[in-house]
Amino acid sequence: MESQSQATWKRVLKCGISLAVFTASVLGRLLGRLAGTRPNGSCVVLYYHSVPPAQRSKFARQLDVVVRHAKIVDVNGTITLAPSVHHVGVTFDDAFENFVQCALPELEKRHIPATVFAISGEFGKNFGPSGNPEKIMSVDQMRRLPQNLIAIGSHTVTHPLLPTVSDQRSYEEVSQSRQQLESILCRQIRLFSFPFGGFNQKLVDFCRDAGYQRVFTTLPTFAFLKPDEFVVGRIRVDPTDWPLEFRLKLAGAYRWLPWAFAMKRKLLARRREESSRRDLAPSK
Repeated sequence: MESQSQATWKRVLKCGISLAVFTASVLGRLLGRLAGTRPNGSCVVLYYHSVPPAQRSKFARQLDVVVRHAKIVDVNGTITLAPSVHHVGVTFDDAFENFVQCALPELEKRHIPATVFAISGEFGKNFGPSGNPEKIMSVDQMRRLPQNLIAIGSHTVTHPLLPTVSDQRSYEEVSQSRQQLESILCRQIRLFSFPFGGFNQKLVDFCRDAGYQRVFTTLPTFAFLKPDEFVVGRIRVDPTDWPLEFRLKLAGAYRWLPWAFAMKRKLLARRREESSRRDLAPSK
């Protein structure tokens, strides 16, 4: 298991690379302006999980940073990015009860719209790691969320890693969660987020068939490069993020990570292939 020091060094390394990406982006935009080119608009979608009471003040400071440095968009609506403007959307996975207690009041103060992705079969239950579960909102709490500010999306029925279960079960998780949420909450459910970020093209097709208008991953890419974008990337943020770390995430500077993930998969696949060849080679 990864030690705390190893996790910290990885975090520092990611932050350092992202700072370099951010610096290069700023220089690129500056050179573009000098050349008379107007940059396109950009957008990052943030996703939180839990906002415990002890972290509420840190969360509030992060929202203040968001308001200062980006134009807020509602990811549940039609989105057209204004040229030269950086936009941000805010989402929450799992629908923990502390959203009502800590996150919602801070969102309301700043009139920031957000989308909460709910697990339709877990209302009112404890959910999360065995050593640190947290309570999910009750049905009544979900119903009382202000519809003019908070949209609800689906996060499956039981929160499985969808690529690891059968096609039949994954389609049921995708489709039944939407049906259950619409029946329970009397709201239209148009958005979906993949548990653990696990998805593939077949699962994306299942979501289209189930009637969703937009689905969200955990790949930290720029979002809404096309107005009709169906698969939207997001970056995970936490109230405990370092200020520089959060600022870089907000700017989209962690967008290099999907490329790094792909390279890591290729290297691991190559090593496995080489290992298999060595095992199959006749001994001399």
